[in-house]
Amino acid sequence: MIVARLFFASLVTFGILVGMVIGLVLAAMVAAGEVNLGLAIGLTVVINLLIWLISPWLSDLTLRWFNSLEFLEDATVKERYPGIHQLIHQVADDYRFTAPRIGFIPDRNPTAFTYGLLRGNARIVVTQGIFEFLSEEEQRAVVAHELGHIVNRDFILMTMAGMLVQILYQLYAVLTRSQRSSSSKEGNKLAVIGIVALIGYYIGIYLLLYLSRTREYLADAFSANRIEPRHLASALVKIAYGIVAVEDTEATQSLLRSTRHLGVVDVKNARYTGLLAESTVANPGAAAQAMLFDTYNPWAALIQLNSTHPLTGRRIAHLGEIAKEKGQGFADYDVKAAAARVNLNRGRLWGQFLAELLLLAAPLLFGLVACILGAWQLAPAAIALGVLVTLPLRYPFRTPQAATVMALMGDPGASPVRGQPVRLEGKAIGRVSPGFIAGEDVIFQDRTGLMAVDFRSMLGFLGNLFAGWKRVPKHIGEQGEATGWFRRSMGGYLVLRELKTNAGSLRAKPFFWQVALSLIVIAGNILFI
Repeated sequence: MIVARLFFASLVTFGILVGMVIGLVLAAMVAAGEVNLGLAIGLTVVINLLIWLISPWLSDLTLRWFNSLEFLEDATVKERYPGIHQLIHQVADDYRFTAPRIGFIPDRNPTAFTYGLLRGNARIVVTQGIFEFLSEEEQRAVVAHELGHIVNRDFILMTMAGMLVQILYQLYAVLTRSQRSSSSKEGNKLAVIGIVALIGYYIGIYLLLYLSRTREYLADAFSANRIEPRHLASALVKIAYGIVAVEDTEATQSLLRSTRHLGVVDVKNARYTGLLAESTVANPGAAAQAMLFDTYNPWAALIQLNSTHPLTGRRIAHLGEIAKEKGQGFADYDVKAAAARVNLNRGRLWGQFLAELLLLAAPLLFGLVACILGAWQLAPAAIALGVLVTLPLRYPFRTPQAATVMALMGDPGASPVRGQPVRLEGKAIGRVSPGFIAGEDVIFQDRTGLMAVDFRSMLGFLGNLFAGWKRVPKHIGEQGEATGWFRRSMGGYLVLRELKTNAGSLRAKPFFWQVALSLIVIAGNILFI
């Protein structure tokens, strides 16, 4: 029932995209007669087809160069990870395609992903962290999720859906150009259809994101049909929320050493990680508290709207429904009980949400006030002043308070706008982009879990690359503390202020350019009015 509903949602969403494109193409042909849409659409199709055909090999190349990816021999997978090997070959035999290759990235950030062309040449990539932080059944559940994407042919579907959205933009671009050289009556028709195409393009982007989310639910359902749903749920709690408590014991070090024979070295693409060791079984209440944000915070719906993945709390609830249908055991993630424990006030959450929307809009409101007062020439300076005034609210400068990953993730009032100044004690264990040699963002582990740490250089993109290449590596594997501003989005992350470890200090200036550009705009506006 649940799977059928998801397939129907995917079919309807894809059908809407097809219908929008065909309808607009036909309308344009009727209105313009000889508008050269064919060439533009043909080029879009050909380019997307070429990208689709070569993308797996390009991904192989870049992941090998920049992320230390190594593909494992089938015999090696069978020897080291027999449960995963059996699952992969069983699914491949059941659906009659060649078993996907297994890639390994030596990074402790626990994540897995898949890519490819067709079922028969897919790749599944896993990181060292998958084997370190997840139980064997959780590992199998995660791999089964990736196999679900392969079985459901999501590579092809998402490529085609993305191409349809691009065609909508091509229609807008061609029609708006053509209407300038057409007669007045015909040009007006073309302009209207072009505007409708542009509106369809923006709607199509969100339809594409929704389609992606339904494919994630379907991949979850596939995993739940192969491995008990509770195992994928507990893996999601660890990977997506980061609730795992694993110390660097001798057993852990033995695991790290055991992977070196594979020819690798100790060095979203899950972006947000951090949470409890076999924790979801031992303490589902902590996971339920982490789900409060997904369930009750008004920001959650907006965040998911712009995401390719559903919120983790909703995925776990979906897995719970599947477990109930199957009559299987499932951890008691009682979100309502967790809300009662923390005395959650939904009215207060909505008040905070509205205040933060106002905070985001404040710079534009400053500019609007300048225009209303007749000083429209100073509107740019007023907007820049609004940015400066709101900065202390988005980056509070008070002393960071000691915190833990679990406590931060359990805060239903966490915000994607206003940072909470905190200090975490632990170790930088890997990179947010697993194994990426120039990745500046790191995964920080404390005694309760893992947290993504977002480094932002005052030199922008180039400064980030330099830091990731030269400065970050010496901190990986070192004990210390990370201070910054905690924010919550699809998961939790820390906007870094300073990372202090045994290897030294790494400081960031996350709001440097906001201050610098605002001051430049204010000075320039005053000088040249």
